[in-house]
Amino acid sequence: MIHFSCGARIARLIAGAAVALAIALTGRTADAQIASLYPNFSTLESPGQLQATLFGGGFASDHYGTTQEGFQLEQSITPYIGVFGRATAYQLFVKGNQLNPFVPTKGHNPQYYFGRFQGGLDFTLYPGTDLFLSGGNDAGDADGSLIEGDFSSWIMPHSRHPLNFSFSSIHMFQNGVTSSEIDFQWILKSTANWIFLGGAGGAIYGGGSSPSGGVVVCHTVRQYQRVCTIQPGGAISRPIDGQGGPDLGLFYRPWRIGLSTQFGYGAAHNYGQLSVYKQLGWTE
Repeated sequence: MIHFSCGARIARLIAGAAVALAIALTGRTADAQIASLYPNFSTLESPGQLQATLFGGGFASDHYGTTQEGFQLEQSITPYIGVFGRATAYQLFVKGNQLNPFVPTKGHNPQYYFGRFQGGLDFTLYPGTDLFLSGGNDAGDADGSLIEGDFSSWIMPHSRHPLNFSFSSIHMFQNGVTSSEIDFQWILKSTANWIFLGGAGGAIYGGGSSPSGGVVVCHTVRQYQRVCTIQPGGAISRPIDGQGGPDLGLFYRPWRIGLSTQFGYGAAHNYGQLSVYKQLGWTE
């Protein structure tokens, strides 16, 4: 089974980095905000905030590899709600004679190319915590719809070593696969210009079905006599798989550019992934 971990991971990195930068620049405390949790909830944010994020990355394993590049735009509506859109181009390279990961009944292809277009809402649940909910569709070798949720929260943001907890889940309707990821990253060191992060994360994915070939079924009609027939092929449920390993990351504040990497072991055997992102922002 092929798991597109890089895309969900970048979505969480975007959320986490945006919140980290806001905390670093404003220095506001969570206590004052939580005292009156959602003041001016229905008031349009003034001045408004428009943010853009450019990103790219890759994933390599013993079974397959992916590269991707794209961008995300987010516009604030109120202090607690924003709207965003994301477009990503994927290139998938499959090793061996694996089934088509999108439509298993189709033949094998060593390369697949498709675009993913999503839109949704960003909810600021409380200072340092954001929830992104989105839906969208693929175009190209994959052409199904999907839904995704991304959650990011900074715990103890004003301590010496803040912890970022992030979680994401995505369901692709074309092949019926649901994948979820979780990451824990600490700020190991923070300077005027740099943020260094370290932690661990992993993914679990399953669902959908794979086509099975004809099955030989035998039964006894007389003593010592067996009749065997080949029954038509059907579908078998895919097993639940996973992977995990350590995380390392850094963020350069003056340029608002970040890098994150993870390596480990799982269903695809040894793997490694790298993500790079650049943030832009405007006050309206």
